[in-house]
Amino acid sequence: MTLRTVTLLTARALSHDVRSLTFDAGEGFAYTPGQWVSLKLPRADGSTLARSYSIASAPRADGRFEIAVTRVEGGEGSTWLHAVEPGATLAMSEPAGFFTLPEVLERPLLLVATGTGVAPIRAMIQHLDAQGSTVPLTLLFGVRTPGDVIFEDEFRELAARRANVRFEPTLSRAPDGYTGRTGYVQTHLAALVHDLGGDCEVYVCGLNAMIREVRRTLKEELGFTRERIHTERYD
Repeated sequence: MTLRTVTLLTARALSHDVRSLTFDAGEGFAYTPGQWVSLKLPRADGSTLARSYSIASAPRADGRFEIAVTRVEGGEGSTWLHAVEPGATLAMSEPAGFFTLPEVLERPLLLVATGTGVAPIRAMIQHLDAQGSTVPLTLLFGVRTPGDVIFEDEFRELAARRANVRFEPTLSRAPDGYTGRTGYVQTHLAALVHDLGGDCEVYVCGLNAMIREVRRTLKEELGFTRERIHTERYD
């Protein structure tokens, strides 16, 4: 496996348990939005721990990229990444994965994510925005509480700026008085598919249980074929 050295440039909290890390991989670092990389994290005994993360930002000429890491209780990799400081260097694999958009979009897009499953989808959205794409696009983003809606300001700004982009967060543990969408993502699929004209491509990223329910709803209730449903699971 070919490895490259990356340097941590900045780190910031996105929520109480999600941290954004921006790395410099150097000029010539190329990938397709939706792909992931494997970071080699150092251990006290001199060995390394491999952990894979989807890239959460569109490709840049300067080789900088971002990931979003959820801190898992007792998780060796996420604990290390939530503590590491800018300036640290790591070994990293070259990008991989097939959860990517086609070069030419022929249908509207329904992008469905939960938690940090929004990372590769954010990379796709940033890339389409930079291209000036006018393809209708809806992001359905499921989290527990308002504080868990990572990248919220960015998604709302984009939806306000581009008529073809719609941002639809939904909360499974909404507070009293919340007026937005509530419940799990699968409960909103029918309405959003209808609003996109019924003929769309669906990209889904998150935990396996959610993906299973979304796929079932799309196929059994909405008549989607498997070729129109693209998924990436995190567990």
